[in-house]
Amino acid sequence: MQILYRNYNTLFLKFFLNFISVFSLVIFASGANSDVISKAEDQCGANLWEMEISITKVDDYRVIITKYACTRGGEIINGIFYEYGEQVKLIDEYNVEFSYVGQIIDKNNKIVEGHVGAGDKLDIVEVPNEFPYLAFLISRWGGSNNYHSYVIYSTLPKLKKIAVIERPINEYQANNRNGSERVVDGFYKNGEGSFMIDRLTTEGTELGTSNASQNWNVETLKLDGNKFVSVSFRDYRIDTYKRLEE
Repeated sequence: MQILYRNYNTLFLKFFLNFISVFSLVIFASGANSDVISKAEDQCGANLWEMEISITKVDDYRVIITKYACTRGGEIINGIFYEYGEQVKLIDEYNVEFSYVGQIIDKNNKIVEGHVGAGDKLDIVEVPNEFPYLAFLISRWGGSNNYHSYVIYSTLPKLKKIAVIERPINEYQANNRNGSERVVDGFYKNGEGSFMIDRLTTEGTELGTSNASQNWNVETLKLDGNKFVSVSFRDYRIDTYKRLEE
């Protein structure tokens, strides 16, 4: 059975292309999230540059995601990075760290969600057409652990946050170490056609001294109307894990 996914139209605007003068919305968006920018500057601890804004229309709202670059010296001019007067290629996690922050505005350009979240990656999730909500995936990369969370909103009749789902299982955890820790396994359907998501939790376990020694449980959540409810709670073993599809 072919699954049809919702198609979002996204406009990408790079600051150095001078599109800002054409779109007053971008000017509004760039200056509207001063608190978020302040947090990003604190986390960067060095030079923070605005690189790109994406604008995605979702029902009567627009999602604005801003991409930042954090560099330890040098400067970015017209989208090009210079060190000691020489042009240098930006390489993620080498001489630059990219981060993303998101907010939501209504059709009157009023901020209705000033801070969706922030991370090393922030995306609108491509969901099946019948999935009724707007879903964001926020990811943070670490040396020994990658962290993901879903933030889910209802957009009809008005914007409302309905769930934050932390530690959804990734491909590496779902497929016995085959797959990427940076890619989430995602939502699936059970035999009744309900949307499900599996996540890892330390609830019910003893806290380990490190991530490697930590024992985990897997919790299955089911979308039930306008909320996610827990329908299963079981031990997690990477070599025997299976989705709760039946």
